[in-house]
Amino acid sequence: MSVLKSSIIYGLSKTITMSKIGVYAFTWITIVLAGAITMVILNPQNKPVKIMELNVSGGFWAANEKYEYYPDGTVFFKDFVRGRGNNSILIPGSILDELLSRIGLLLEKYPNGLELKPTGGADYFTYNLTVYHKRDIISFYWTEVSEEPPKELVYLHSLIREINGFASNRQDVLFYLKTDRLAVRRGETLRVIAIAVNLGRKDFQYRSPTPCTPDFKTCIKTPSGSKIELFPIGYDSGKICIQVVQERVLKAGNMTQSEYEYTVDEEGIYVIEAYFPYAKWEDTRHYSSLKIIVS
Repeated sequence: MSVLKSSIIYGLSKTITMSKIGVYAFTWITIVLAGAITMVILNPQNKPVKIMELNVSGGFWAANEKYEYYPDGTVFFKDFVRGRGNNSILIPGSILDELLSRIGLLLEKYPNGLELKPTGGADYFTYNLTVYHKRDIISFYWTEVSEEPPKELVYLHSLIREINGFASNRQDVLFYLKTDRLAVRRGETLRVIAIAVNLGRKDFQYRSPTPCTPDFKTCIKTPSGSKIELFPIGYDSGKICIQVVQERVLKAGNMTQSEYEYTVDEEGIYVIEAYFPYAKWEDTRHYSSLKIIVS
């Protein structure tokens, strides 16, 4: 009887010991796996790679804003002054492609970056743009009171400004000018496209002076000082049209665009200015400009 009792006690003891070993082993494996997962998550190599990052600071109200741009079209915005943080948007593929194209133009001309220091003044905005290209980190620094930035940087910033306006909830409509060349020869034909995109959730309603009036008011200033209104390709400016205001709408998620051509016959700097909508009386009116060098 005592032998049987001892056997039972030994068996129970062995079972309890094996159970403890199993618990310890399971706990150890869990800790190892958790650590491995944590290392993968925290490993910088596994983080989404940014296209670029822009920090905007200064100005009258001492702004401190950060924008991050990613290959899938995501844009993160953080306002450190007002405490508005981690707002994100998703831009359409067409705008992302245009952004990448303009970045390429800038890097082709300035592969090592650029720094334009302020020349004076106070309460000016400072821009610090970091581009992540392959394995290189390329910086561009300029301010409102620096010497005029190169045309490639101005061209990129004009689109970035529109994207940032949407990311920071300042506007729903992006309006910008697009061209295939920032420098042309005298006698060549300049091609420009004006594009308005409604990225908001609400329709953008506006009025046109007549049913025949274009969506955009577009003009070109010549080096000699002349100002000429441009009309879209195929538009008949001499067509007789009823003089009545027309209600128009740019639906949420939609875009409208017009293409222009102009043959340059002077050397110097041409400036193209465009407004959307066309009518001056609209409360909300978007503006974009573009400089073209003619040699």
